[in-house]
Amino acid sequence: MFYKISKIVLRVLYKILFRMSIEGNENIPKQGGVILCANHSSNFDPVTMGIYSNRAVHYMAKKELFQNQFMYWLLTALYAFPVDRSTADMTAFKNAVKLLKQGHIIGMFAQGTRVKEGEEKAAKAGVALFATKANVPVVPVAISGSCKPFTKMKIVYGKPLYFEEYRQKRLNTESLNEITNKIMNEINDMKVEV
Repeated sequence: MFYKISKIVLRVLYKILFRMSIEGNENIPKQGGVILCANHSSNFDPVTMGIYSNRAVHYMAKKELFQNQFMYWLLTALYAFPVDRSTADMTAFKNAVKLLKQGHIIGMFAQGTRVKEGEEKAAKAGVALFATKANVPVVPVAISGSCKPFTKMKIVYGKPLYFEEYRQKRLNTESLNEITNKIMNEINDMKVEV
């Protein structure tokens, strides 16, 4: 209930604060596990990507955010779960795969951290690994514009990407990088000047 109310409130705030344009949210499958994967240039990107989905979106958030009791309650109520970014956090990995196999949506950022416009940062293979392990599609999401009040913003949800051809292959660094590049190319192709 808290999640639904928060989403409604945030949509209203976004309508007031930004000149929003939303495209393609009908591309998000209505059921089954899905990864939403977006570019990441602002702290607001998880909110921006999640509030226009008709389904709840779960996120991994750095474990440091959960140390305060109020933040722990808030993030958990908003379907976030902790991840230790300093190591290969198998608990978070298993939690994410389990959620996907149970038919939930997880929002992710392939670059793993914020990358400002004009900066270059190689995407990591995490999204590809989750998608293949959980056997779910990836919906590429392009967020264009800045989160400065009264500026234009556009969010485009692309068509789901399925990676059936990789299901029979033994996954290695090369195949994970191929998948990652396909996802990032889709995202970059959908970004626009606003």
